[in-house]
Amino acid sequence: MKNSYFTLVLSLFLIVSCNQKNEVKQVAQVGGIDSLSNQSGNVAVNDAAEAWVRSIFKTESSDRYFPDYNVEQACCSKRFYEFITDTAEIYGPSNITDAEYDAAERAYKLKWSKIYPIEEREMWLFGRGNGDIGELKDLKISKLKEGIYEVYIDYGGGSKTLNEITVITENGKYKIDYCKTQFLE
Repeated sequence: MKNSYFTLVLSLFLIVSCNQKNEVKQVAQVGGIDSLSNQSGNVAVNDAAEAWVRSIFKTESSDRYFPDYNVEQACCSKRFYEFITDTAEIYGPSNITDAEYDAAERAYKLKWSKIYPIEEREMWLFGRGNGDIGELKDLKISKLKEGIYEVYIDYGGGSKTLNEITVITENGKYKIDYCKTQFLE
């Protein structure tokens, strides 16, 4: 009797475990990723959103590759993408004349200040500049809490950033809805 009870409990445990792994895999596929491997590629990540964040930097040949130019459009929520493009128009190079600037900045702050923190500087995802980056010297991703991740990037040449990102789902796919970037010395 004891033996059959033990076998029953063990069988139930295995069935439940297998179902949970399948559910995680299905959630990951809904998020638009193919793999649940972490940065090193050999340990399963139980958080599908974190796996998606890692997939942003992964190619067939590298786990530390910065995404192609204009990564914001592919990785950001529609609202956050609009925010950072508006920010670039106000605080980066733009076609706004000096006469138009004050009114444009007031309208920008009125539109966004209740949604995102306003930083009076150009803000691109992960503190990247314009141009092709390619292989990163170092990349570390860690979960801070549900939907919030820390992304440390060493671009090489003394350029490093620490980014806190908020990940949401939009139209069934994971998207970044905010990125706070701190430039490190």
